[in-house]
Amino acid sequence: MAGGDVKRSLELDPSIGAIEIKITARARDEDEVRTALESADVASERREIYFFDTKELDLFESGIVLRGRLVHGGTDDSTVKLRPVVPAELSSDWKKLDGFEVELDAVGDDAICSANLTVDQDRGEIRNVASGEREKQKLFSGVQEKLIDEHAPAEIVWEDLAVLGPVEVRKWEVQPEDFDYEVTIEEWVLPDDSDLVELSVKVDPADAAKANDAFKELPRGRGIDTEGDAQTKTRALRYFTTGVGIE
Repeated sequence: MAGGDVKRSLELDPSIGAIEIKITARARDEDEVRTALESADVASERREIYFFDTKELDLFESGIVLRGRLVHGGTDDSTVKLRPVVPAELSSDWKKLDGFEVELDAVGDDAICSANLTVDQDRGEIRNVASGEREKQKLFSGVQEKLIDEHAPAEIVWEDLAVLGPVEVRKWEVQPEDFDYEVTIEEWVLPDDSDLVELSVKVDPADAAKANDAFKELPRGRGIDTEGDAQTKTRALRYFTTGVGIE
């Protein structure tokens, strides 16, 4: 995506708070990324991600992702994500709500706007839902439920939703030399051991064009190919329907 394309996308609505630029490493480059992290002695944060959807992914197909994130050594949380959204069509009440975020995800040649609402969870609550000891609905706050009700198909009820996961995640935060932005690197591993490695930077919209151009050059300078289609992490959801991992 050209820097100008990113800038034009951001001009659509002032409620967009940040842009997250993402690059998925090709399979042949994943080992090189891991080796670089190990040599830099950067510690990773471990996470377990659970999704809540029907077996046919009806919520996902309707533009809704329900997620529980268990963070080892950190604070667990649950998220309601809407993707894609048209910011101008979102109620101003949501935009003013603390914790409600509107972002633009730049992935490959696509720029997709999303909105999410995240709340913290007490330790053990996500595991209890995953094991069936706790109702899935109790993982989401009343405000999150209202957001779900406004956007989910009316015919889908909580009893229809399955627990999909976990996806094992390792996350690193890296500050490369001679680069103005902190880089987040995530490795997502599905139950069949297929995986993807994603690099991303999150920047202020005013820095979008500059950051986009610089970020694309960063992996290229290390011999990592950034051309071609990119896989978004939420596509990992399809594994739980098809049984086919990330290729």
